[in-house]
This record gives sequence, structure tokens and C-alpha cells, in this order.
Amino acid sequence: MMMMVDAPIIKGIYAITPEETNVEILITQVEACLKGGVSLIQYRSKLLTTKDKYRQAERLKQLCDQYNKLLIINDDIKLCRHLDAFGVHLGKDDDNIEKARKLLGPNKIVGISCYNDWHRIKMAVTAQADYIALGACFSTSTKPYAPKVSLEMIASVIKKYEIPIVVIGGITLDNVPLLLEQGVKSIALINGLFKQQNIEMTARQFNQLLKER
Repeated sequence: MMMMVDAPIIKGIYAITPEETNVEILITQVEACLKGGVSLIQYRSKLLTTKDKYRQAERLKQLCDQYNKLLIINDDIKLCRHLDAFGVHLGKDDDNIEKARKLLGPNKIVGISCYNDWHRIKMAVTAQADYIALGACFSTSTKPYAPKVSLEMIASVIKKYEIPIVVIGGITLDNVPLLLEQGVKSIALINGLFKQQNIEMTARQFNQLLKER
């Protein structure tokens, strides 16, 4: 059954799946996220074979539909189309917005990683991306050499453009208030959720901080 959602809204907690090869463990972790109030799940896998990747993604799509939550696919337009997922997220080495629109149609969302690059931000806005991602905000073990984006730049982008913005990179319960003070409405989390002892409780704590702003 196709999930029915309102107009695309990118806000709240945007959870990105870790590199977990065991599908049952991944499903358990993602379900804890969903119970904790995560708004969106991005499926990201760089290590699995195509067969195993599709198997994991199909299970995740079923789970997200069960909770009436949105699933975005990282860097795989074909998989997004196969699943009829909510949309696709593209980085600098991935396919472009035009190709994604052509293959997915006008009703799927396309998000773009812009890092700390004003040129990419302007390109994404001009190409009518549905949202952009900025980061890394803080040091992160997931991508230790990722370019850093300053709090000042985040605030400037939010002020300059109306496009929805997701920030990513090393976000914790301790430092997320610094981002919220800049006007951030959506935070992307990997280790900040999936490496915590109680994923559901951590998601609830992040949600509480977001709601207080």
C-alpha cells in the first residue's frame, strides 16, 4: 500500500542509517528511531552487494510505511524508483538533479549535499532541489575529513534562502542548541542516534530540544 503523506516537509530529526550488514539489527535500530519520533529515514549503504542492499531497503520501506514515515534513498535513483520511496539524496559525486527528476518524476523529492560550498547551494536552489544539506557542523568520526560549515554560514544560508535546510555532522544533545540558535529546523543524525545505548530515548530527547525552539 502506498503511504499517504501531506506536502513534503523536511524538518525534525532526519536519521541516516549506519553501515549495518545485519538486516534484523538494522530494522530493530530504525524502529527504535521511529518510536522516538524521527521524521525521516535515509537509507545509506556503501558496502553491501546490490542484492543485499535491495533486501535491506525493501524491509526498511515496509517499516517506514507501517509507521507512516518517510524513506529517502542515498545516492541510488534506481533503488528509489524500485521502492517508490519518498525521494533521493545526492552528493557531489552522485547523479545530478536533472537526471533524478527525469527518472523519478515530479512527485519525488531530491535533496542535495552542499557541504560548506556557496556555489553548490546556489546551484541546488536554481535547479529547484527540494532541500539542501550543510555540514559537517562539528567533528565527526563518520566522515573525519569532511569540510566544516560554520554556524555563521548556516545562519546566513537560512536567512538568504527559503529552501529547507538539514544540517549534519557530529551533532549531539550537548551541541545541538548551538544549531537551533541559528534557526535550524532539521538535524541529520547517524552516530548521534545509532551509537547510543537507548536509541528511542535519545530520539525523544532530541525531539524535545527541537520542540522547545
